[in-house]
Amino acid sequence: MKNTMVLVRTDSFDKAMIALADLTRYGGMKILGVPKIISPALSDWAFEKIVGEKPKKTYRAHVVAQIDLPPSKAIGRLREIHPPAHIIVIPPNSNVNEELMKMWGTLEKLRGFHKPKETKSEEE
Repeated sequence: MKNTMVLVRTDSFDKAMIALADLTRYGGMKILGVPKIISPALSDWAFEKIVGEKPKKTYRAHVVAQIDLPPSKAIGRLREIHPPAHIIVIPPNSNVNEELMKMWGTLEKLRGFHKPKETKSEEE
């Protein structure tokens, strides 16, 4: 089964980690596995495919993570929590999700990311 993904676009990897922690802590989303760093070009491509327009702002840090919620729930929760980053939900059945999954094994892990202390059962 494919997972929903989130694309986090922000100014630093520290902010990206805070945003991911906020998704877990305040948004009730579970990050599956380890978030991965992607290139700005790949991030812009994914943004354009999902949103339907070119990104207006450029960011320095681009991260993708798999989450445990369906897209509609994830979007609803994002609207409630306002994390310190621009976050786009990538549905499991989208071309973007498929392409990212093909590359998943080659993407660099977001080092220093630790899941917030919620459950200790799922550490890689």
